[in-house]
Amino acid sequence: MVCDIVIPVWNLKDYTERCIESIIKNTSYPYRLIMIDNGSEKETKDYLEGLKDDKRIKNYTLIRNEKNLGCTKAINQGMAVSNAEYVCLHNNDTVVMKGWLTEMVKVAGLSPDIGIVNTNSNNLGLHKPWNLSWEKFAEELREKRSGEYIEMTVAVGFCYLIKREVINKLGFLTEEFGLGNFEDTEYCIRALRYGYRTVLAVGSYVWHKEHASFDLVDNFEGMFTENQKKFYEMFGKPQRILYILTRKREEYFKNLKSETYELVKKYNWIWVISKKSLGAISLNVHSNIRSIKYSPFFFRFKCIFRILVKKKKFNVIYVDDRIIFYILKLLKKFHKAELKEIR
Repeated sequence: MVCDIVIPVWNLKDYTERCIESIIKNTSYPYRLIMIDNGSEKETKDYLEGLKDDKRIKNYTLIRNEKNLGCTKAINQGMAVSNAEYVCLHNNDTVVMKGWLTEMVKVAGLSPDIGIVNTNSNNLGLHKPWNLSWEKFAEELREKRSGEYIEMTVAVGFCYLIKREVINKLGFLTEEFGLGNFEDTEYCIRALRYGYRTVLAVGSYVWHKEHASFDLVDNFEGMFTENQKKFYEMFGKPQRILYILTRKREEYFKNLKSETYELVKKYNWIWVISKKSLGAISLNVHSNIRSIKYSPFFFRFKCIFRILVKKKKFNVIYVDDRIIFYILKLLKKFHKAELKEIR
């Protein structure tokens, strides 16, 4: 089997060259490189044309647009000429590490309902220790965590793999968001509605220089805000939901697992703060579910402090401790969350 790697490019020749060199060096899985030149200037245009003669690239396709049609349209052009079993949508401001694609394909094959696979990255908060090179860090990560995955609600669009059967059912990315932003999120939500999960391949690593292309776009912030508004109109605004648990209730904990899983499937974020004395509370392993345990010592203070200092405020807070509930009720004008007492 082969993977088509689809990369839209608008200038940034140095970033693009570094990305391609890393793919050539660190990709052992069979691939075709599909580059979409989105109206780049001469330096980048000539570089992309020159790759046709690079003997290290066995399978290369170049599509040239005379003007910048936007990232999403360019990606769809690449997907339209793709016919491989897997398609990887990839940014040119990245550096891939050894085994990155093999690991993503491996994870994709672990279950029929895994439809989209994101790679691990600094973009997702995983940074290397100061004393390791990126290559060594990625190698150790792959050796320790190969075949592991974490379920996600949506992929982050700098590098993600899609199975051919998913594309056959869903088609291409929506072009409702103009130059880009939220089209990858919409695609993953659409895939979920067809029964396909999006996951993170823990052992695959790609470094990403965030927003390198969008930094060239005038009024990027305005475009992002407009697309965000459009996305919220389509799917609703995601909620940040907190559970504060102080009492052991096995039946409630059992229901909590399924309840939180259904909530994150709807693009919400979940935090569960509990006392360490309660022991392990079984929750789904998911990027949108975060479990925090505090010791009983100053437990109430720690919970309330965390709520008040959080920049992105909680929308809903469930509490099983009456004292915490009433304190938060008194402080509602500061945290603004809807309070619900667990009885």
